[in-house]
Formats: sequence, C-alpha cells, structure tokens
Amino acid sequence: MRYLIGLDIGTSSVKGVLMTTEGFVKAKAHEKFLYDRQDNGILEIPADRYLTACYDAINTLVKSLDNCEILGICASSASGNVVVLDKDYNPLTKVINWQDKRVGEEAEELLKNTDFKELYKKVGWAFDGKSFPLAQLCYMKKRQPQLLNDCRFVCMSTEYLYYKLTGNWGISSSTGTPFYLIDQMKGEYIPEILDVLGLDETKLPPIMNCGKVLGHTTEKICKETGIPAGIPVVLGSFDHPSAARGVGVLEEGQMLLSCGTSWVGFLPVKSREKLIEAGTLIDPFLSPDGPWATMTSLASLSERIKIYVDKYIDNSDNAFNIFAKLAAESKSGAGGLKINPLDEPDDVKILKYHKSHIARAIMEGTVHLLKARLEELAQMGISANSAVMVGGPSENPMWIKIIEEICGIPVKVIHGAVAGAVGAAVIAGMGTGVYMDERHASNVLKSNIQE
Repeated sequence: MRYLIGLDIGTSSVKGVLMTTEGFVKAKAHEKFLYDRQDNGILEIPADRYLTACYDAINTLVKSLDNCEILGICASSASGNVVVLDKDYNPLTKVINWQDKRVGEEAEELLKNTDFKELYKKVGWAFDGKSFPLAQLCYMKKRQPQLLNDCRFVCMSTEYLYYKLTGNWGISSSTGTPFYLIDQMKGEYIPEILDVLGLDETKLPPIMNCGKVLGHTTEKICKETGIPAGIPVVLGSFDHPSAARGVGVLEEGQMLLSCGTSWVGFLPVKSREKLIEAGTLIDPFLSPDGPWATMTSLASLSERIKIYVDKYIDNSDNAFNIFAKLAAESKSGAGGLKINPLDEPDDVKILKYHKSHIARAIMEGTVHLLKARLEELAQMGISANSAVMVGGPSENPMWIKIIEEICGIPVKVIHGAVAGAVGAAVIAGMGTGVYMDERHASNVLKSNIQE
C-alpha cells in the first residue's frame, strides 16, 4: 500500500493524516501548540516547542504504518507567524503568532509613504498595520533594529519546519500571502517593502509554486520524527485552499466553510480583478489556468463563541458537547433571544433565558454574522449555491442544520476537522506524480470521500 502524509498547521494546533493514494484516511494525528501569553498582548511560542508538536504529529502517523511506502509529505498552514534566525539558522526570536498585539504605531510610522491600495493589489490581503509578519517586522525595525541588521534569515514558522525537514528553503505564494512581502501576480518579493525594512532578498525563502518538491527528508529528521530519510517534501498552500483541494471545492458557485480559530468562507472566483474590486482576501489557488479564490473571514470567532459558552453554558472539558445538546433542545428563534458573539456578554439580557435558548442563540447569532458576510459578497457578484463545512464545529450536526436554515444553502461535511490535512496530502500526491492536478485528485478521491 502507498501512502501520503498531509499536515494542516493551524493557529492553535497541527492536524495530520496518513492517506492512501485512493483517498482512504488510515490514521490521524492532532497536537496542540502551547503558547506563551503576556498581559501586554504578546503571543509567541518557542521554536523548539513548535517543532516538537509538528514532529510528534508526524511520528504518530508514521508509527501506524507497517512496512508500507510513503510517497511524499506536505504541510499546509494558516502561517502568518514570523521567526528570525541567526547565521546558523537558529532562532533569535520565538515564533511570533499572527494574533500577537505588541505592535502599536510602528508599522504606520515606518510605512507612512506606502500606498496601501497598491500594496493590497499586489499582496491580495489588506494590511491593518497591527498584525501578521509585516507589522512585526516593522516593530523590530523600529524597536530592535540590530536584530534585523544582524540576522541571517527571516521566515514564517512553516518555512522553518520545511527547512528542518529538508535542509532547504522555499515558500509558496499561497502560504506566503500573509507574509505581506510577496507580489501574488509576479511571484516576487516587493522591493519597496524590503527597502523600508532594510531586508535583502537573500534573507528570505525563495518563492516557488505550490506542489513543488522542495527536497527530501534528512537522516537527522528521521531520528527525530520516525519518518524515513529520502521522502519527497512538497510545498503546500495556505490552510483554506488546502482544505478546498481536500474536499473538491474547485469551481465557481462552490464554497468551503472552514471553521477553526476564525470562520472563513472560501469561494473560487475566475477573475482576480473582481476580487480586487470587492476588496476581499485573495488566494492564488488554481491560477493562472484555474480560478483564484476569495476568503471572507470572521477573525477569531471561535474564541468569541468560547467566551459565551464558558460564561453561560459550561466551562468543563465537555462544554461543547453540552452546548450542542442544549442548542438542539431549543427551537428556531431561541425563544426570542438574540446574541451577537462579537458583542460583550450582557448578563441582564441573557440570564433571563433558559440555557437551551442561550445555546441556540449563540449558534444562530454566529450564523447570522456569516450570512451578512455572504450577502456582502453576493452584492459584489460573488456567490455560492452549495457549501462544504470543515473544521471542529462541522462535527456538530446542529451547526449544519442552523447554517442551512439561515443561509439557505445545502451544506455537506467532508473530512471534518482533517480536511486541510487531506488537502495537503493531495498536494503531496500532485508533487510526486500520483495525481496530475487537483481535478484529477478530486476524481480519484470522490468515490472514497468520507462524508
């Protein structure tokens, strides 16, 4: 039997699958990232702790094999987490999470002459000046200038993992989008931004295509992860386009609803110009021959849901099972209670209601936020007539029921929480010649898709 390994490196954890070339998932792995949090908004993780979680996931998958052939491994990721390295490629900083809030006005001051509309057209993501690697690098340039001057390399956490696996450097334009340093159309770094930061391109990973074999696993990494040496390591994509590949969301009119730390609607769209006009998040996806894709995001929404669940439902390890059961006991409309999870909890309003209504109202309020985003896209000529839901909440049937009721579109669940990892395995298969392209992979896997 021949297998592919796919990793989905999210904000809070890494998930992995060991998948046959026909699409059967033989084994799964899940390891959480333990971040260091400080009261001033700093959110980071030591690089070795980050690597250990990824290595443990790989080891779990490899241990489930018995003299079977691994054809390739690929990691897709949410990325956006920056790390700075010394001359020997050892970390000078911890891995700084994209949600880190240390940045004040440093990016705004340093980039005061930057045309942010033009930057958006190149990068594909609007820049808020506070988060993601560009903001963190501006902070370092203003507050720790010697760090960037003396460092040997600047990368994101996924590229660092790839280097540790292979000894080679590379970044795909999809994974690299939240770096905010790459021109999506040209597949090149943006020189005027590098000039502001004082960064030479030799300090950054070379830009390559998603699906390219970066290198092969080393003898050293074999000892640390259990994966055999010499396995092709394939460059992946951002996590949502990876999940779309894993569940066959490849055409206009389809939507991937990815529910992780953030809730993201991912929709393939043929025209990048339409997406620029809409001002949405853009991924290269299947371009230049196939569609680009838009992502509409409700950032950190799961954290907001958890605040409400902890406060009004239950704060035990079994809280979300209790939450789902209670929501199922309430009818549509939640007894008249309306909750917007983005608002601060209001005890005076909420505690009048039974917990079942509160649970249902949290779900319905969440889905109304999603519906509003989809309606905004529809006004711009971007719409979906079907959806595939992935991520942890997809394992709760009440979410599917409420989304279908409120948004008015059919929803399937395919591969659930591991769809991103399955997509990474698909990319590994493309890079190693198992599949000709995404559509070929989708046809091969279709009869074996686990709904």
